[in-house]
Amino acid sequence: MFIITDNDRLLEHVPNVLAHVEGERSLFDKIHPWLTIAEQWVIDTFTGNETLQFIASDETSSVWAQTASVIVCEALQRAIPSLDLVLTPNGFGIVSNQNVAPASKERVERLISTLKANRDYAINLLLDSLQYIDSWQDSKQRSWFAATLLQSPRACKSAIRNPGSLDEWELFCASRVTAMNIESAIAEEFISPELMIRLRLALISHDASNDDLSLALRVRDCVLHEVDGKRRDVPALNRIVNFIRKYPDHFPEWVNSDTAKLFAPPVFENKKQSSGYFF
Repeated sequence: MFIITDNDRLLEHVPNVLAHVEGERSLFDKIHPWLTIAEQWVIDTFTGNETLQFIASDETSSVWAQTASVIVCEALQRAIPSLDLVLTPNGFGIVSNQNVAPASKERVERLISTLKANRDYAINLLLDSLQYIDSWQDSKQRSWFAATLLQSPRACKSAIRNPGSLDEWELFCASRVTAMNIESAIAEEFISPELMIRLRLALISHDASNDDLSLALRVRDCVLHEVDGKRRDVPALNRIVNFIRKYPDHFPEWVNSDTAKLFAPPVFENKKQSSGYFF
């Protein structure tokens, strides 16, 4: 592992842990398998190997703290259901003693929910920070997030009215698939696939122009409107198209696209040989 490499680093992110006595396994040792799984999940989903090693090289950076928080919260929420269980010759038992009583089911579930919320908050911060790391720019992880306008859990948290039992990350993953299909239709009918690519990149680039970023957010709002189960906001999309048409030099991708032709109907001319006339 690169980030959480010992018990001291782990405990920086875990409050209210009783100190272990000599001969007793540390929390790091107890949840080591889950820490390994969580770090690999972060590598596969967010950073890639090269970027994670870059992050690990500076433990004083904010991106290191964000990455560590994601790993620890993910590992703990996976491990907690097993931490108070021991396997005996007669089956599983609950760890207990005279000084510390086992936590109730409700408290444990609340802790797991809190860990997931903290993990998701750290994920949003991490995704913001990754934009500034050179090695991340050409990673397949960045390409995955840039494949849609919905690029972080926070993007859909406030837009989805009924998330059900899904946590923020689960809601993001579920909404992302729907968003991609909606974006494809909106691109073909209004924005153009070419300009849609540019707007997606604007949302994931720290140096995007304010105009591109503003337009990308307006289109994303329309996408989230549909992801939430509402009908397509055609008036809003038409206003966006009218804005784009006012600045053809700034949006050449749209001007030269097949989509633009949908907004430039043919001009009919009266001809003697025609069977009718247009007024």
